[in-house]
Amino acid sequence: MANLLHRLNSSASDANFKLSCDIVLSKFVPLEKSIIDSILAYNNFDQAEIILPDGRTYVWYFAIGSMINPISLYLRDLIPIMSYPTTCKDHKLVFRGSGGMADFEACPGAEFDGVIHLLSKEHMTNLDLIEFTYHRIKVKCIDYQGQYHTAYAYQMNIKDQLPDVPYERYLDIIIKGCEYFKVRSEYINRLKDEQPVIPRKQPSNFQSFKDFPSDAYYSIDDLQKHNGDDHSLPLWISVNGKILEYAGLPPNDHPDYKYQQSSYTFFKQKLAGREITGIAAKGLYDPLYKIPLNDEDICDQHRAQIEDFYYDILGSAQNKVYWKLIGRLRQLNNSS
Repeated sequence: MANLLHRLNSSASDANFKLSCDIVLSKFVPLEKSIIDSILAYNNFDQAEIILPDGRTYVWYFAIGSMINPISLYLRDLIPIMSYPTTCKDHKLVFRGSGGMADFEACPGAEFDGVIHLLSKEHMTNLDLIEFTYHRIKVKCIDYQGQYHTAYAYQMNIKDQLPDVPYERYLDIIIKGCEYFKVRSEYINRLKDEQPVIPRKQPSNFQSFKDFPSDAYYSIDDLQKHNGDDHSLPLWISVNGKILEYAGLPPNDHPDYKYQQSSYTFFKQKLAGREITGIAAKGLYDPLYKIPLNDEDICDQHRAQIEDFYYDILGSAQNKVYWKLIGRLRQLNNSS
């Protein structure tokens, strides 16, 4: 059961978040003001899209969760034309489902804040794919100068999911983004002071994959051959240099079949035949660590945290009989 007394320790990630923002800003080339003005010339505050005479389309997007954060946006190749803080009235922020993901619902008299981004239609289409467990709806927001604006926001597809407590990492992402885009301090402090979180694990409590053959080493080429394309070869993944093999799907009438089929499809499409630490460092971005643009950016503690994350998943009751350690990835020369 979550500790409802635990609150975010936002200062722990301040230094690395600032470093990450500096790195991103050094790579970012902003659009000229004249170009932005030429787009905004066709803006209608009652519409969530801007359609230019040449057919190019831009979309106003109201971010409420991790997409508030500039590093989360950058790691997903989403580059806003412009961004500004705003308030959504007569609605409230709710954390729902496993892991407490951000959602919102109608609530007369309530309000919560977020950040509006202006994205290209192409970037918004990519965001639809990322937010596949949500659907877009239009909402009315009001900026800090009192101007109302229609924008798209994402609401969970599955109705009636019970509220749940978010992870500390997730709330940290949201709050860091709010601070970056200058969301009003009253809202930020409300999240910090009132929203309980599931605390980050201490490094001393990280678990790691052990009991693999001590003399079994495989190359990247060996790993890549086990990406699921050749059905005569079992599926492999590598987590922090430890290679795990998937045993295969159970019979169709087995109680685990539906879950394992979904799990297998995900791993085959996204992770099979690959060393997944770098992928996870981006997909599970944590402000506590430097932005992971390459392997050298991922420190030992961050690697251990990612390994612990997958240890919890693959070592769970639903998965542990389907995955086994078979050796290590040779080129990483990882001694852990």
